Amino acid sequence: METRVEPKRAPHALIQYNCIPHYRARVFELLSQRDDVHFTVVADPEPDTPYLKTLRGDEGRVIRVIHASTHIFRLPRLPDIYWQPRALRTVWKQRPDVVIALGTPYSLTAWALLLSGKLLGIPVLLWGHGLLSDEHGPKWWLRRALYRLAAGQLLYGDYARELLRRKGFDADSLYVVYNSLDFDAQTRIAAELTRGQIDDFRRSLKIRQGEGLVVFTGRLQPVKRLDLLLRAVATLARRGRRVHVALVGEGGERDGLAQLAAQLNIIDLVHFLGESYDEHYLGQVVGASDLAVIPSGAGLSIMHALVFGTPVLLHDRVEHHFPEWEAVIEGQTGFFYRYDDGEDLAEKIERAIFPFPAKNHMADACKTVINLKYNPHRQVETFVRAVRESVSLSGDQS
Repeated sequence: METRVEPKRAPHALIQYNCIPHYRARVFELLSQRDDVHFTVVADPEPDTPYLKTLRGDEGRVIRVIHASTHIFRLPRLPDIYWQPRALRTVWKQRPDVVIALGTPYSLTAWALLLSGKLLGIPVLLWGHGLLSDEHGPKWWLRRALYRLAAGQLLYGDYARELLRRKGFDADSLYVVYNSLDFDAQTRIAAELTRGQIDDFRRSLKIRQGEGLVVFTGRLQPVKRLDLLLRAVATLARRGRRVHVALVGEGGERDGLAQLAAQLNIIDLVHFLGESYDEHYLGQVVGASDLAVIPSGAGLSIMHALVFGTPVLLHDRVEHHFPEWEAVIEGQTGFFYRYDDGEDLAEKIERAIFPFPAKNHMADACKTVINLKYNPHRQVETFVRAVRESVSLSGDQS
């Protein structure tokens, strides 16, 4: 008598996230398309951060999502606390094979999901920064307590993995998923961008032959130290090196930066282009730029520059950046200037652009690092591997 073998059911992984930012749409879309692992996202359609555009379901993205309100408790002199009760109810109701939770100790949801996972026998992975620097003291104790409850972590960088390994965490449970933007759309736009379009854009900003263009994309916030960038541009202008700045984004610093540009007599060099989520327009701005400058707090905007072959300039205190700084390799995909040193920032901008833009010989390396690591296809493969290995380990221990 022939024995019938039932096909194995694809494991179900539930991803808890406060909201789905527009820049993370592609990875969630690709996760939802997998048939070897059934991914479902629990997220709030409303943003958890000011000036953040989120997916609300009418953008044509096919994402398997359950809407769940995120309650934010804002306390004086403390980080925001997040609570998403429907995520917890969904786990108890659906009993997924694996839960992936937002990996911050300031999320009550993460703590509740980790404890529920222990009670239900469901492995819970944390998705987040892990560590940005070698932490000690009460903050680390809180973070360590959270991480010890998890079956593993999905980290944005190799540096965080090494820091956690040194602190005693099992390297096999630390998965580096890196980070990404809408890689497929951006690479297509980059391939279609012509020299004529680049020249037209630069002419629209009245950039003459022999002048440079640097770009910043992101929120105009004090933490980004854009005042340092404007002062560096003014320093270069006094030396006869005219460098234009394209600022793409909005934020509370816009009026102050406009006043500073007037005080420094560089109004004609500073271009406020406003907020935009049009990938074609953004591609034109970034692709036409000689250099991307992120004076402080660099993160995903690094990815946006590199995919268009534009090198990036950051300060050298890497612990003050987000994990994406690892994509910047001195002299290959970008440069570092001395922290809080405006003169060195001006010097590095000058070297990167004059007499000829370093981008001319760095563009290929910039694109290669994105193709190898920082794209949603690479991320999804790591997610699938982490889920499968977690399910396998959970089965071995049951």
